[in-house]
Amino acid sequence: MGEGAGLFNIDPAVLLLQVTGFVILYLLLRRYLFRPLLGVMEEREKEIAEGLETGERARAQLARIDQERREILDGARGQGREQVRQLVREGEEARERILREAREEAQEIRQRGRETVELEREEAMLELRREVVDLALLAASRAVLRRLDEQDHRQVVDDFISRLEQREGAGR
Repeated sequence: MGEGAGLFNIDPAVLLLQVTGFVILYLLLRRYLFRPLLGVMEEREKEIAEGLETGERARAQLARIDQERREILDGARGQGREQVRQLVREGEEARERILREAREEAQEIRQRGRETVELEREEAMLELRREVVDLALLAASRAVLRRLDEQDHRQVVDDFISRLEQREGAGR
């Protein structure tokens, strides 16, 4: 043991002193270094946890806001589409109304035109009848004034027809 003890040469008093010093150092470090350090580390851990929690809340709020934004945009798009459909319907109704009014007005104009043409035709017929009566009376009066043979009679009728054709040609 002498040789083996020399290698380790442990003095129990020194060992007890070293263990006591180590324990005192540990207690001092624990009280003045580890506790404040652990407190700082716990505070930092709490701050990190709060930061993570705040980040999660912010992320959740951002997701909720993004969802609301999408819903608002979808609603606005839907309203826009509905407004466009409404405007198209109103445009179609206006177009149909304008076409209907134009057709009615054209029908009225055609009807007035027909009535005007009919009146003018009736006036022309009355005028033509008057002229025919006048010519017939003129021819009859000439025929009565002189006694006609067949040749003269043909001549008077041919003159009458020629005058009638001349008046009709001049009237056109």
